[in-house]
Formats: sequence, structure tokens, C-alpha cells
Amino acid sequence: MFLIPEVKNQFPFSLGTTSYIIPADIIPNVRALAPCIDDIELVLFQSPDYSNIPSQEDIRILKELAQNHQITYTVHLPIDRKAAASDRLERELFCDGVKRIVNRCDTLNPAAWILHLEGITGDSPQKEISEWKKRCFETMENIKDVFPNPQLIAIENLAYPWQWHHDFATQYNTSLCCDVGHLWIYFQDQWKDHFKQMIHRTRVIHLHGTANGKDHISLSKGNSLLIKSFFDLIRKHSYSGVITLEIFNENDFLNSIEVIQRLWEK
Repeated sequence: MFLIPEVKNQFPFSLGTTSYIIPADIIPNVRALAPCIDDIELVLFQSPDYSNIPSQEDIRILKELAQNHQITYTVHLPIDRKAAASDRLERELFCDGVKRIVNRCDTLNPAAWILHLEGITGDSPQKEISEWKKRCFETMENIKDVFPNPQLIAIENLAYPWQWHHDFATQYNTSLCCDVGHLWIYFQDQWKDHFKQMIHRTRVIHLHGTANGKDHISLSKGNSLLIKSFFDLIRKHSYSGVITLEIFNENDFLNSIEVIQRLWEK
């Protein structure tokens, strides 16, 4: 039986996790998690081999569970296709998928839509970066009208400097998703500077342990000094948005909850 400590409404921020903590589909995960936490990230996939896009009946159940347990959802848009791929067809398929998902899930009133602008790496030459930015603008133009509120779009930092998508966030009036684990891996010496620059526009934070270049592990296996510093910054900036424990199994989730409770009490 899945038992977790009660953490609903325990913090000044909304504490959440992913829809894949127990080895089951989205609905069983939401049923197990909803009584205990504030937000659930619906991690969606859509490919020729597998799709977990909720059906209309699933949406009805998710909406009922949210109302009964007073939770919110964040929706992580699929990353099966790159939003800013060099291949135009791949970009068009990505945009078509986003539109279908937003039209289907909008009735859940998500707290945020998590968007990856994939298609570039941090060590790419300037010419490739410029071309990638053009493709990003094209993709944003294509999908912007399907979202009822652009500020609910949260662009997530990946393996490149978050400043590279600052122009898109500004022009389209979107929010940010600050994945602090990605900052720890790719910008370890400057992560605090990046975080401080992002926090005032951040709607969702993704939190997970990192070790030896591996991410999305339990906070108990991560760097305790980094995690403590993170929560010091959360307090300092009075952050009240969503913090998603972006991990994917029960043990990592339970251990991470214990770490958060211990550090927050201190």
C-alpha cells in the first residue's frame, strides 16, 4: 500500500511531484497522491509507439479528483519531438501535438504548461544558436494562440544557458520553469546567479537530486549543501509557486519528502 506523510498545505509553496511515482498509469498515481500533496505534474508522451494523452473520461476523473482533494495540475508537454528541431516536419508535428493536448487538458485549469525548447546544446556554435532561436520563434508563433493565458506557459531551462530563451519569454509574456537540478549539473559554479535571475519570473520549480552527472534521483542521494542553499533562497525570495519533485519512483519520492521536511523545519 502506498503511504506517504501528509504534506498538503504544509509549506508556503505548493509541493508536488510527477504522475509516475507508483508503477501504474496516470489515474492510479493521481488517486494515490492527491490526498497528500498540493500539485501533480502530468507527464505526457505522444509517439507512434505509445501515448498517454488522457481521454475525455480520464479528464473527467482528473477534474473530479482535483476538486475532491483540492490539488492543482501542471502539464508537462511531450518531449518526444523537439520543439525547435532543424527538421520542419518534426516541428510541425510537435505543434500539432501541443494544440491537441492543450485543447484536451485545458478544462483541468492547469497551474502551468511546462515547455521544452529542445533542439540545441550548450556548446553549439553561434550560427547554430541563431538558427535555433529563429526556429523557437516560429514554434512559439505557431502555438501561442492555443493557450488561454501565455503566463501559464513555463519555459524550462535545459542544458543551455537559460538566457538563450529569455527573448521568447519576454516577447510572448510567458513564465519560466526553473529546473534547479539542471542548474546544478550544467552550471554548478553559477547556479545561484542563474536562480536569482530567473526566480521573479518563475512559476514552477523542478527539484530533484543530482550526483555524478545523473539527475532525477532522490534528494537523499544528492548534495545536501546544494539542497540546503536552495531552500535558503526559497525563503529569502518568499517563493509561493509550485515546487515539483521531478522524480519517478516511490522510494525516491518518500526519501525526498523526508529531506524537505527536515530542512524546512531547521
